[in-house]
Amino acid sequence: MTTESRISPLRHWRRFALLAMVLGACTFMPPALLEWSRSGLESYEYWRLLTGHWVHLGAEHLALNLAGLAIIGLLFRRHPPLTAWVAFLLISPVLISLGLLWLVPDLAWYRGFSGTLHGLLVYTAFFNLSTERRWSLLVLAVVSLKLALENLVYAQSAENSFIGGRVIQQAHGLGALTGALAGLLPILARKLFRKPAKSSPV
Repeated sequence: MTTESRISPLRHWRRFALLAMVLGACTFMPPALLEWSRSGLESYEYWRLLTGHWVHLGAEHLALNLAGLAIIGLLFRRHPPLTAWVAFLLISPVLISLGLLWLVPDLAWYRGFSGTLHGLLVYTAFFNLSTERRWSLLVLAVVSLKLALENLVYAQSAENSFIGGRVIQQAHGLGALTGALAGLLPILARKLFRKPAKSSPV
């Protein structure tokens, strides 16, 4: 039995529960202080690059993202090491925010964890490629199809009545891209720095 297989599933759920509490607490704080705001960022309020992804449009929006978080926990038995997992949750929102600044010039403000959530799903799928290859590839294919469909649907109507606001599909795509980068970099690093096998003596 490997070390990974001996890890209790509850150990992984603790990190998800803590993240859910952070998101819940931030959502019920004054959103104007934390949301992604173009004018705020232009006024050097750089914390918004991170915190804009921790606040939501309301309880329904928060519940939707928490459901997505739970689905990620259920889809995979293995999750990235805690340090890498936390690092991703801190770096991915910043990269998504910078991408929104560049790619969506008409976007004045943004709230929501869904971009980072897409990234976390893709990152976890890449992390599991070596042990659950078919399942991970299936998850990546479904995410790709979802993103393609979103570009068709929300190009026509960006409003979502359930969450009570505009869906920014670019955040989902940027999030998935950060997840792919986080998942691919360790794979490429292992290939680049793998020591060549020693040839047996003649």
